[in-house]
Amino acid sequence: MFRPRSLILKPTKMKNIELAIEKSMLPIEVSTAKEMVARYQATRKTLIDETHGINDTRSIWFDIEGLKNFINNLPENASGVRVHLAAYDQGNKHAPNQTTVIFTGTIEKGYGHVDVLDKDDSLWTIEDDVMGPFNAGRTCPPLCG
Repeated sequence: MFRPRSLILKPTKMKNIELAIEKSMLPIEVSTAKEMVARYQATRKTLIDETHGINDTRSIWFDIEGLKNFINNLPENASGVRVHLAAYDQGNKHAPNQTTVIFTGTIEKGYGHVDVLDKDDSLWTIEDDVMGPFNAGRTCPPLCG
């Protein structure tokens, strides 16, 4: 049985990175990342596999040009990117019933960062389609490597 050590974020050797609690992209040690992945696989992935009778997604690969294109085409008023966890349906020809992710750009409203999948559709116009939702990464399994 997997028994993770306490999650301790140690200072990294990365240079020129502002570390602040408000930031959403903080570097972590490789050992910490490996523990977090192992914890996911031993808990959440195991439950999904057993409940749905599948070998569910462990990771999702996106090509760098696609990610750059998404980020670089967000409008000036974009406040960030939200990654939604999702699942393909049984009819998906590449990854039936597999976990996937959906990227959406966010905008800041008085009550927080919202995206196109939030309940208030009146926030979005047709010009906001560059904000997502976007999908189509390569799920592993079945497409590993």
